[in-house]
Amino acid sequence: MSEPVTGAPQPQGVGEDPLFHFTKVFVKFLQLVFANFPPGDYRWAQDLETTELVITDQGSVNKDVVEKRPCISCMRGDANWLNVSMDQFKSFDFDTGKRTHTDLVSASMIYNCVSREGLEAQRLAWIAGYATRVLKRNLLRTGMHRVGENVGYSPEQDADQLIQDVKGYKLVQVMVPFFFQDTYGIAPVDNLLLKDLDLRLTSQAVSPPSSQPSLRPPAFGGRVLGTEKITSLTQRVTPLGAVPQKNRK
Repeated sequence: MSEPVTGAPQPQGVGEDPLFHFTKVFVKFLQLVFANFPPGDYRWAQDLETTELVITDQGSVNKDVVEKRPCISCMRGDANWLNVSMDQFKSFDFDTGKRTHTDLVSASMIYNCVSREGLEAQRLAWIAGYATRVLKRNLLRTGMHRVGENVGYSPEQDADQLIQDVKGYKLVQVMVPFFFQDTYGIAPVDNLLLKDLDLRLTSQAVSPPSSQPSLRPPAFGGRVLGTEKITSLTQRVTPLGAVPQKNRK
């Protein structure tokens, strides 16, 4: 038997396990939805003795729970990186050498609605899926993308795989796909080397030697044609009507 893993507690928010974080978000969302229902209409409460509906994040449901009241169990589906860009590259900091990468993750949440009656399980599935679609803006504030867009419902089936040692219970699943963005940075081990490294792009105009003209003189039939003297661009401009000064000998 393996020993339990110990370590520092996970930070609040998405933290190091976003899949677990978003599972808790969906559980809390459904609890708040059914907590506003009137008594007698599947109203959820924190007290297991007074609640009319159990909402949990466990993969399997305890038979003692569903024998007294219906249950909705949130279970995460597949999650995959999408690789939306080459190397998932976002930015590079030339001062520190830190590379920033970002990518989208495609995931899904499954509402397992369990009840003795198939129609009751289907009713709970419709309410949960409908609330997810109508109130999707509340889920978007938690960092999800395109949540509540393609909500799907499964047909009624037996809940034998979800509830152990109990037969006769019905299950209707609600599939809620969503996306979330993950961003991470990679910095070099030794930043001191990069601080001393200065990358600059320099350019310098190199004039050709006087003995080697940059342009060939005009010629005709192999003979160089005589050309007038080119006026220097640095020559002083004489105003119109002014008498030019004679050159001193």
